[in-house]
Amino acid sequence: MVWERLRGWGRLFTLSAASALRGIRDNLRVTVWQPFALSLGLDMQAIGVLESLSDLTKLVVEPAFGVVSDAVGRKRLIVLREALTLAALVLMLFARNWSFLFAAMLLIGITNGLYSVWNTVIAESAEPIHLGYVYSIVGACYTGIGIIGTLGAGYLADAFGYSLVYGFAVVFAFASLALIWLRLPETRKGAAMKVDWKKTLSSTVNALNPPKGLRGFYIAMGLDAIAFGVGMRLLSGMLNAGYGFTPWMIGVCTAAMTLTMAVGQVPLGRLADKVGYGKFMAISQFTACIMLAMMIISKSYVTVIAANLILGIANAFWIPSEQAWIAANVDTKQMAQGLGSFSTFRGVMSLPAPIIGGILFDIYGFDVPIMLNLVIAFIDGVVILAWVKDRQRR
Repeated sequence: MVWERLRGWGRLFTLSAASALRGIRDNLRVTVWQPFALSLGLDMQAIGVLESLSDLTKLVVEPAFGVVSDAVGRKRLIVLREALTLAALVLMLFARNWSFLFAAMLLIGITNGLYSVWNTVIAESAEPIHLGYVYSIVGACYTGIGIIGTLGAGYLADAFGYSLVYGFAVVFAFASLALIWLRLPETRKGAAMKVDWKKTLSSTVNALNPPKGLRGFYIAMGLDAIAFGVGMRLLSGMLNAGYGFTPWMIGVCTAAMTLTMAVGQVPLGRLADKVGYGKFMAISQFTACIMLAMMIISKSYVTVIAANLILGIANAFWIPSEQAWIAANVDTKQMAQGLGSFSTFRGVMSLPAPIIGGILFDIYGFDVPIMLNLVIAFIDGVVILAWVKDRQRR
């Protein structure tokens, strides 16, 4: 018993350390990628198309990865995810036109398609009654340590250019790959099984027909993806193109969000296990609406920073609750497939959102896509209260 507990803590340490490295890596990339794309001559509509391209790639491959993972295990696919992320960052490091970004976003889409496998590893490393707590610990390491990447990206881009940002991202991507390869154990129990290729190939279509008991949750999460895909997902590019925010200013704003998110995630994740995941997700949406309203009223630097502090609180309510709810309500024998199917349904619903947001910005400016984000987020909060009920893990 003591040995099993020690092994569990060792696995949690590995997951947390890997998340910290990925937090730095991903924040280095995400903080500056939209301003970087603008510097290569793209407009916000084109950036929206690239975001949607990444989403399309993800939703095509994610259910299949879930089926394969449930058959052969998790670790090999997680290693693949790290290797593809490294390749995408190398492409961005040497990007001189849109074709490099096109290839990089395809690879990012594939790596995002493996996110449900990563979530499955976390779920299989936790006791069912502590799902929200464990997700929050791993998430807090990702966001908290990721502040280094957020602030570093802004400073390096302003002082030395974008290439140095992606150079550091490549270094942290390699470190994350090495840690996963050498230290992450296989979490799937039982011997490997033969992959059911018919089931694998039909998994994307099947994902569009969620189980009856989960349809309310699927619809609510799809609305969330639409809302924030049309608005907040393009925030850094819109602030850069519309109001002259530099990479450093964007980095500080993002760091403000990351700070409150990291601080709040662990205590709120523990509390979510007791209060209920659905209630916390609804609170998150209504809190985010306050942040969006602030951004519509004023785009001053101080206001944007304050709004991002509030967004961090909203994310701290949302992330462990969403991940724990779905992990607690899918078949434990087909967890990766279940998580992948959910993510694909969500992705299909939100696929055109970044393109629409980019077009709205190019035509009408900043306020229209953010207002649309606010309206749909508020509606989604009501839907969550009405349709998303907490259940016990089967």
